[in-house]
Amino acid sequence: MSFQKRQMETDLIEKVASLQAETLENCDFTKILKYLNVFLNIHESIDEEDSELTKLWNDIIADILGAIYTGISGFYRIAMISMRSILEMACVSFYYYDHKVEYHMFVENDLAADKYVSTLVNDYRFFTSNYIHYFADDIDDIEVSNNAIANKLKKIYKDQCDVVHGRYKNLLKADGLSIKYDKILFDKFERMLMETMSIVSVMYILRFNKRDDKSLLELAEYIKVVEFNE
Repeated sequence: MSFQKRQMETDLIEKVASLQAETLENCDFTKILKYLNVFLNIHESIDEEDSELTKLWNDIIADILGAIYTGISGFYRIAMISMRSILEMACVSFYYYDHKVEYHMFVENDLAADKYVSTLVNDYRFFTSNYIHYFADDIDDIEVSNNAIANKLKKIYKDQCDVVHGRYKNLLKADGLSIKYDKILFDKFERMLMETMSIVSVMYILRFNKRDDKSLLELAEYIKVVEFNE
């Protein structure tokens, strides 16, 4: 099989446009759009808290928009793969907020991006209950169990890594090479997107004590690791 320019137009661009229209017609985007706006507000708030981290959050927002567009276009696996990058950058942004010397070393020396989510949790106790105590002393009252956030963070990251590395159960196992609309796969992508945005929202709320936005709290509670008293 080989592609020619004309085939790019008919077999890719036109089919994707048709698939996008079908997706928009058949899927409810209420939650995605609602919580995308929540994330845009987080981006603005991060800029106010620490403008140095805005560069990381520019990429996070760009990747979320790209993932949503890719998912709407029927490239479900690529859309799901994007979730790991988004989670890694978000976690690194929170880590570097509290480790400015390391952040400047990372930037000025172009160091390897080796602060993987599993490394942060296992080696630095990142967002374990004890870690959170240093900036949210009521964590025992709002976390559903000890280390629930850190454990969920590792679970979400593991599921994302399974997709990235091609674990068989997470492959699409498509029949042929044609690009087709698949409601089940879009819903799977949406769940991964919601979980990713939710765990990031949990960390953001706790680290910066942002508890006055109902939509933000609602998004954070999606993964059921915290219960905020509104």
